[in-house]
Amino acid sequence: MSVNSTEPRSLSDAAYQRLRSDIVSCQLAPGERLTERGLAESTGIGIAPIRDALTRLDHEGLVRTLPRKGYQVAPLTLKSIDDLFTLWRIVGPEIARLGLRDVTSEEHGRLIDTFQKMAELSKGRPPGQDDTPVRLVELADIAFGTLAAATRNDYLISIYRRLQNDMARVWALTAQSDAPVPDMGVDQRWVEMVERRDGEAAAETVRTSIGEVHNNALRIFSRWPSVAASEITPLRA
Repeated sequence: MSVNSTEPRSLSDAAYQRLRSDIVSCQLAPGERLTERGLAESTGIGIAPIRDALTRLDHEGLVRTLPRKGYQVAPLTLKSIDDLFTLWRIVGPEIARLGLRDVTSEEHGRLIDTFQKMAELSKGRPPGQDDTPVRLVELADIAFGTLAAATRNDYLISIYRRLQNDMARVWALTAQSDAPVPDMGVDQRWVEMVERRDGEAAAETVRTSIGEVHNNALRIFSRWPSVAASEITPLRA
């Protein structure tokens, strides 16, 4: 009995992690239609774990269930991206303010290290290092994930996770364009704010930075070929 009860959970988790990774990286494109059988064949994972994973992803807003038609990766539109940044500009500063106020010593050290790495990467991309924007996004997720966890506020943590899912998809799509990934503006001043736990200054800096990235992202996607069809799809599609 113990084997039967734990194995499906392990397979369901594996299916969830695989599908979530493919969605947030846009390997499974926004708006793409999915079927349990097709995903089972492409991943080598059984239909039951795939179904469990799709249910979890539906709850997280990354997948839509289409009655009698299967599933669809949640589409992205210019409006949804605008709404995403509008909400992030409200929530992000509060996560920074409350998180810095309540971080543990261990979390504080992790934040300083992460923001230091971001500041160093932001100084300029070394020759031949094309993954700098991707690495910056990964570090930003670590930093704000740590700040969100430090708030100990389950609602804020849940909202952050939901926002981060779609934010990762926006960055993945942006990386496909000829335009540079919007600058997050992280420099040594951010590191110093984190070191002194200045939540108020961090909140204002985050608010300003999100506003600038918001405007740049809208400029990029307003020129996206698929915007005319309302849903934004990868350039390779």
